[in-house]
Amino acid sequence: MKNIFKKKKFVVILIVIIAIIVGIFYINSNKEAVETSANVVVLESKDIEQIISVKSPLEGIEKAEVVSPLNYEIIDIRVKEGDIVQKDQILAVLDNEELEKQIASEENQVELSRLQLDEKLKSLQIEYDKALLNITELEKNYEQNKELLENDIITKEAFDKIENSLIEAKKGLENFSVSDGKITASSAEIKSIEIQKQELDKKKEDLEKVYIKSPIDGTVTRVNVNLGRYAKDTENEKSMFVVENLNKLQMKVSVSEYDIGKIKVGQEVEIGSDVAGDEKARGVVSRISPTAEQKDNNTMERVIPVVIDITEKPETLMAGVIATARIKVNTAENVFAVPSGALVTDENSQNKVFALNDDNTIKSIAVETGLETDLETEVKSDEFREGMKIVVNPDLSFTDGMIVKPNEE
Repeated sequence: MKNIFKKKKFVVILIVIIAIIVGIFYINSNKEAVETSANVVVLESKDIEQIISVKSPLEGIEKAEVVSPLNYEIIDIRVKEGDIVQKDQILAVLDNEELEKQIASEENQVELSRLQLDEKLKSLQIEYDKALLNITELEKNYEQNKELLENDIITKEAFDKIENSLIEAKKGLENFSVSDGKITASSAEIKSIEIQKQELDKKKEDLEKVYIKSPIDGTVTRVNVNLGRYAKDTENEKSMFVVENLNKLQMKVSVSEYDIGKIKVGQEVEIGSDVAGDEKARGVVSRISPTAEQKDNNTMERVIPVVIDITEKPETLMAGVIATARIKVNTAENVFAVPSGALVTDENSQNKVFALNDDNTIKSIAVETGLETDLETEVKSDEFREGMKIVVNPDLSFTDGMIVKPNEE
């Protein structure tokens, strides 16, 4: 009985061992059956471009915000939005009644000041002429009494009184402003009338300013005033009118300080907008500001203002709409380029890609990188050939000789 039991026990153990071996074999066979799949691209030489994309409203290359230095009531508006105007064309007229009253009042004041000064000068001329006659008489008296003093006919004290009277009379002439015997107005009097005249002339100049005129040729793009309101009482405190030269458009964009080194005057720009649909405008970088400014209050990043002139545009593109400018900052012609995700970096900081062989094994190729775009990176290697297949999405588990199944899609 013991022998039979031992034999049965041995058979059970043997069966368990065989089951374990079969299980391991089955698991390993399933593991080998699991294949690694990957997306691939066909390597071909191409031209690639590095683009910086920025957004900004389109506006006329020449723009004037028309305001008034006067604040009188608007009595006439002669244009509406969309009207084409010429330089110095009247856009609106202000009420000049109050201004004309001020001018009339100041003209009267200037005239009154002149009359008063003339009367004063006439009165002073009479006084001056009398003073001259008095001095002539005193001089005669002085000479006569001088002889009398020499002959001891009068006393020295009496003669001194006569002499002092003459000196005082001559000093009195110093109070008169005289030129060639004629009394003239003082500098202060002349200046006072000049100031009044300047104020009058300014008011007369303001009289012309009641006619609000366009400073440029262009199109009226905004009218922010209404009849009956005052010139400075505009919509949202904006300018009275906006006139733009829409024959030429431009974009004023802000480029990040991290990208500005790639921007150069003369670079080509492609401009798109929702209103233009698939049609694109062409432009060129015309000006780069020499100074940076803060991007916004929430960041310390700096941006640099850049002006783009539109050189060609579809008719549907208009001022005021938001447009996207794609600035072509660099190009590489007839080069090999792969999606940026195809690049991996090994432990030696070497960039490489994996090429797919005909037997679906992969091979790593060390590469040098060149121009980088948003989607692709230029790669260089002596091993590259047209038509070679490159794995798009390798990871650190990929090794040379590994079998990879390319996705048919």
